[in-house]
Amino acid sequence: MSKPFGVIEAFYGPPWSWAARHATLDFMGDVGLTAYLYAPKNDPLHRNRWKEPYTSFEWREFERLAEHAARVGVDFIFGLSAIGYQYTNAEHGAIVRGRLERAKACGISSFCLLLDDLPEAFDSPQDAERFGHPARAQALFLNELLPRVPGTLYFCPTEYHGVGRSEYLTILGETLDPRVKVFWTGAKVFADSLSPADVEAVNASLRRQVTIWDNFPVNDLDMRNHLHVEALKDRSPELLSAIDGYFAAPGRLAAAHRVSLRTVAAYLKSPETYEPRAALREAAKASAANEREADALLFLADVARRNPLYYPTALHHSLWPAIDAFWAARGDLAVPDLPGRPPRTSVAANERSLRDLARDMELHVYTLERLRDLDLRNDIAPWVSKLAGWARVLKYALGALDHPHDARAREYVMEEIPLVRDNFHWVAGDTFDWFARACVFEAERLAAGPRSPDSLETA
Repeated sequence: MSKPFGVIEAFYGPPWSWAARHATLDFMGDVGLTAYLYAPKNDPLHRNRWKEPYTSFEWREFERLAEHAARVGVDFIFGLSAIGYQYTNAEHGAIVRGRLERAKACGISSFCLLLDDLPEAFDSPQDAERFGHPARAQALFLNELLPRVPGTLYFCPTEYHGVGRSEYLTILGETLDPRVKVFWTGAKVFADSLSPADVEAVNASLRRQVTIWDNFPVNDLDMRNHLHVEALKDRSPELLSAIDGYFAAPGRLAAAHRVSLRTVAAYLKSPETYEPRAALREAAKASAANEREADALLFLADVARRNPLYYPTALHHSLWPAIDAFWAARGDLAVPDLPGRPPRTSVAANERSLRDLARDMELHVYTLERLRDLDLRNDIAPWVSKLAGWARVLKYALGALDHPHDARAREYVMEEIPLVRDNFHWVAGDTFDWFARACVFEAERLAAGPRSPDSLETA
């Protein structure tokens, strides 16, 4: 049996719509991803109110989703996050078994118990007295469920990242049936990189190869204003031989994150030849109606690249050569560098490149506001709005510099900046704020100097 390569819907925040789930299944069938885990944190009956039954309407939707998944070759995994589960409580056990049986009746054959983001302690003294350690109780419960699962049983443990060596993981590995797949995110919740070395210890502790839960390109909680349309990177070609499956975890932007998931599929298909930049370009082309749309998507991804895989280089966008060339043409003004920008490189003095960039930004905004894919257009709209604001700031800043004696031109810049910053969606960080203020300072300096004969004659 081949290893599962899948997608997890398990982010915090508004869950996907049923339509988004169906669209994702179609996408997965197209790119060769083979498993979908339903586990949205803010489905109340999945997590906080798991003891309550789903309505018949919801079960019909699950059944339609399972039928769709089967048609496109995707294993639908039904997840349950049983917060406060008590292992000695017969009623709790009956509820979980009943949920599993109801899912099976809908044509769902695989199941996942999620006990992540919970305290490593029992919720009842009876459990502590009987089992001694939460890992033992969890493993025995999963072993009991296993014969009832016709497909694959997955488990997201309470300890799902770290060095891979602990009492919890050792007991879990000793007690849990080896047929149960166990999720693991890596050394951290958001793994900077993944290689066989990152799973060697946990594989030994659990006595099985882990299934990777890669928190990419998810953008929930305090990352909700970050777009996370980027290429997967720093996953070694050898990783796949050291794990028992790989799942990527997108966020609420189902359509936008399918762009990123295309790069995941490219890596999984050919890890030895995978190249992130090339994969992202192909993903943009596959997601766009034409070359113009693809170029605009790539531009937005470039300036909105803030995500855990790219945090150190979030400001390393492609605009800096044009910005540096612009200031070089004006005598390399004494403007402090923006923290986080890439190191300066030698550039030829040239104002034209930045002025062309200002025009291109407006054209990209125009294109992105009219993407043929309406779902993708709606997903990225807040970031496109932010990009449009920075395009105005850049245009006003250049205008203020071109007309240094027009105080109102400088006021336009300073009035626009806070309006744009009111949109907290991350696009280029402070790049344009920094540049615009430098333009205002330079325009003020020029205005304070002697006027040219032409300006005096006009006055």
